[in-house]
Amino acid sequence: MELGRLAVSGELARQGLATLLRVLGGFAAGGVFGVAFGFACGVWPGLGRASRLTVEFLRPMPSVALIPIGILFLGLGFGLCVAVAGFACAWPAYVAALAGSGAAGAELRATARVYGLTRGETIVYVLAPAAAPQVMAGLRVALAVAVAVTVTTEMAASPDGLGSFILESSLSRRPEAMYAGIVAVGLLGFLLNAAFVAARRRLLRWLPEGCR
Repeated sequence: MELGRLAVSGELARQGLATLLRVLGGFAAGGVFGVAFGFACGVWPGLGRASRLTVEFLRPMPSVALIPIGILFLGLGFGLCVAVAGFACAWPAYVAALAGSGAAGAELRATARVYGLTRGETIVYVLAPAAAPQVMAGLRVALAVAVAVTVTTEMAASPDGLGSFILESSLSRRPEAMYAGIVAVGLLGFLLNAAFVAARRRLLRWLPEGCR
């Protein structure tokens, strides 16, 4: 079986590691930016109104359309894949954090004022914990987006990685290797999702089981 042969030879592991590093890099960069910016826009509505036009222009833009621009500045390979994946997965995180910033509700905000919490303390101890479930849901979506966009970018502009391996196998008429690469992408996405769900359960263990 081709999948087993490629796994034993280490070829799939080498290509998969390259893709994994790019996925994690793009997810980290895009996720941090999206969560921070979305939460800030929710907490400070003036920032949200000032940036709305720019955000609504950039958010629907297909990330792969940025590949030619990225090649000019970043060349082929790691930096390009991370940048394109980061751009793509920033928006699910942004939307989730923006929605989550208002999850605390008026009663919790009023309670924070009654107890004399400062603005900063209210953000840290009230608004951020209330937003956490929605933020984690958005990041889970962003992780799946990062996998898909990274593999697509590798097909278009990378000398290695699972996307490049799948495309090269297809062009060289090696369907068994191509299908093995596709299975490897599915396994990578499955394992990353399982790891994220486990991490989310630990981070949100203070919530009831059904809300994690």
